Order: sequence, then C-alpha cells, then structure tokens
Amino acid sequence: MKQCIAVTLFLASFNLTAGDLILADNIEILTLNGVQVESYDERLPIDHGTQVLTIRYDELFIPSTEYHQFVRSGVQVIRFEALETKDYFLSTPAMTLEQAVDFAKDPEFFLTTEHDQMIDHQAWSRDELLTYLLNRN
Repeated sequence: MKQCIAVTLFLASFNLTAGDLILADNIEILTLNGVQVESYDERLPIDHGTQVLTIRYDELFIPSTEYHQFVRSGVQVIRFEALETKDYFLSTPAMTLEQAVDFAKDPEFFLTTEHDQMIDHQAWSRDELLTYLLNRN
C-alpha cells in the first residue's frame, strides 16, 4: 500500500503541462487545440507538443469622452510547438487607433517566452489556411 501511494505521489509530482499560454489584453482566444475556451481568458495551461489557436485582435479605443471605437481583426489561426516547460506569451505591438485599424487588416502576433525569446510559429487567416489545406498533396 505504501508503495502504491509513493508511486502515485511521484507521478503526480511531474508537471504534465508545458506551461501556460498568456495572452495580451487585446487578444481574444476562441479555441485552443480545437476546444472552445472562454474568449477573454488570458492565461491557459498548455501541454507539450503542437498547439493550434484561433484568435483575433480585439481592442477598444477611447480617444475622447464622446467617442470610442472597437478595432477587431478577422480570425487568425496560429500553430506552434510547446517543447519545454515554460510560459509562452502572445502579444501585439503598442498602437494608436490609426495603426490598429491597419494592423487589424493583416495582423501579426508576437509569440515569445518569458525571456523574450521569439518562438517560431505559423499564422494564417481563415482564407489563407483553407487555401493552404486545399493545395496540399
């Protein structure tokens, strides 16, 4: 019995996740590996291996007390490999309203580690992904 408990505690002590995916406030996540998540979650546990996210840029600008504007991009699909146990950060550059409107037309997200190391990833709009998938042989 003591051996069974010791083995259980030993196995439970391993961190089975690769860490967390931490999203900037202006990134709305829709799915993580095909599973719908709360759209405004900012910290999600991820496993080792391939990660596929559907996200969009989503920010509210309030240039004056009488005017506000939401800026949203189309849905983007991002794929990367979580190889080590660490936190991964998904962010965008700081922008003015005018810059954000242009950014939303063709967003480019930054994926980094907690030490600002850039992580290789692939990103597609829904149309780009569909074209990519249809043209694969």
